[in-house]
Amino acid sequence: MEILKEVLRSLFANKMRTFLSMLGIVIGVAAVIMVMSLGAGMRESVTERLTSLGSNIIMVTPGFVGGRGGTIAQSVESLNEEDVSDILNMCPSVEKAIGLVNGNFLVQYGKTNSRANVYAAPYEIFQILNLKVSFGRTFTQEDGTANVAIIGQEVAYNLFENENPVGRKIYLAQGNRKLVFEIIGVFERTGSILMFNPDNMILIPYETGKFRVFQTHGKISMILATSKSPDVAQRAVMEIDHLLYTKFHEEESYYNIISQQAILNVMSESISIINLVLVAIAAVSLVVGGIGIMNIMLVSVVERTREIGIKMAIGASRLRILLEFLVESVAITFVAGVIGVALGILGSNTIVSAFGSSYGLKAVVDPLSVIIAFGVSASVGLFFGFYPAYRASRLSPIEALRYE
Repeated sequence: MEILKEVLRSLFANKMRTFLSMLGIVIGVAAVIMVMSLGAGMRESVTERLTSLGSNIIMVTPGFVGGRGGTIAQSVESLNEEDVSDILNMCPSVEKAIGLVNGNFLVQYGKTNSRANVYAAPYEIFQILNLKVSFGRTFTQEDGTANVAIIGQEVAYNLFENENPVGRKIYLAQGNRKLVFEIIGVFERTGSILMFNPDNMILIPYETGKFRVFQTHGKISMILATSKSPDVAQRAVMEIDHLLYTKFHEEESYYNIISQQAILNVMSESISIINLVLVAIAAVSLVVGGIGIMNIMLVSVVERTREIGIKMAIGASRLRILLEFLVESVAITFVAGVIGVALGILGSNTIVSAFGSSYGLKAVVDPLSVIIAFGVSASVGLFFGFYPAYRASRLSPIEALRYE
């Protein structure tokens, strides 16, 4: 208690110096909490976005051959409609599986044109990717081989600007071929979903694309499947892998399987690395603040040398002198940590949330980040305050009393 009273007396006797000593730690703690809250918010936003479709989507794409010994890597047309049927019939953990065909086309409307990715897919794609339209309607099984299309928001703006495109006709041009399609709907603006970008997509019925646009003779660009539940998603991946591994005679490069959970894991790891780097950068200010405290404490030892000599002369032990300066250093960082935590939470809920909202991000203050930032600030006081405290405790009482 006596040491604490002495510490408080010393701190209040030099208020401006105490404030400047705390400033670096306050900024460092606040910066660490704000960065960690932004990282946690980024992770939560990405997770919500990916899991909004469920967590049981599986994509199978063709692989590549070549690329070694001077040969050029080329995509193989390894997947066909039979693979879709085999997956549905021979993989008990798979609930749905559809084949997609896609290509990049020049899209024309009057004298305006643009480029867009055209996908031919069965109507089940709306359920699997949770696609919705903001205008018009989706196509159904009854549309069959009709020349109808649903376009994304970017395509609609590029071709029609602010006009309503529903009911208008566009041309898909590739080489000398031109096919006319009637627009029956416009997708809601969603941004990227897994490997798809509905904003720059044109979706047409599968049979129409198969026979009139792509003419692939049963070949498909991708298989989109879902497991019966998220719990059996990994098992469904293994079943599909075993089926295709057997079909292609143990040649794994002929196909790629990407699960939604795998994408989620990769994104989570990437965000963790980014978050770690940002926290490390923010933590530099804590180290700078600690060096500042050590500098101030060394100056304090010099200024109070005669006072230290008097205390030793009347019986104060070297341990007490050491504790007195060490507690003073820790007290500075403790109070600075409390202020920094308060400012960090306030900044996360105002500044970070305000800037992040424009990018679809939010700040999430994790209690663990508060504990870590506060613990590190206290440790900084202990670490950087030890040397000045040790130096004060090693002073000679006689030389300290002679100090002017």
